[in-house]
Amino acid sequence: MISARTSLTFGTQHRLQLFVIEPFFEESNRCRRMIVQMLRALDAARVGSTIAELPGCGESTTPIENVTFADWQNAVAGLVQTGRFQAIASFRGGALLEGQDALPVWRFSPETGQRLARDLERTRLAGSSDLYAGHRLSTAFLADLRIAMPPTQAKLRTVRLETDAAEADAKVAGSPLWRRAEPGEDQGLSETLAADIAHWLQYA
Repeated sequence: MISARTSLTFGTQHRLQLFVIEPFFEESNRCRRMIVQMLRALDAARVGSTIAELPGCGESTTPIENVTFADWQNAVAGLVQTGRFQAIASFRGGALLEGQDALPVWRFSPETGQRLARDLERTRLAGSSDLYAGHRLSTAFLADLRIAMPPTQAKLRTVRLETDAAEADAKVAGSPLWRRAEPGEDQGLSETLAADIAHWLQYA
């Protein structure tokens, strides 16, 4: 079985611990600084957090072409089921990996697998190669991704940017960093999201 590992942790001494699922591929690179700044703000608010590193990504020794989307889902489930966490926070495509555990879930700008697969296909065509956002993905991975949807959750809060027309429990000001050509940051957005999560966790 392919397993996931943790790549970053903050505030391990705090009672409340949040499991964080980042966006995928280039979206992860573009949003990483914003997410890390958010987690540092949560640490200051006495909320600990752990970011998952998916098989085939980061320092994982598993070749991404050998990984299916179901492998990602199962790997994340293995970490969530350790019992270390009181809630999940997912970003963009990360919502597709939450599973249907009993933990409360907070989502930021969740996406469907179909839309993400379409974006990956667009980058492949633009690059005139067989790479998807710089990765050699299997046909099985892409097939699973295309039909993936964020699962129904009993305890769920969804937050989106105020420029996003989709439904949400709250809309916030900020930049769609995942659409930028290069990695960036938005300190105001990081602080806003951290405050929203810290408040939500009091009642989740």
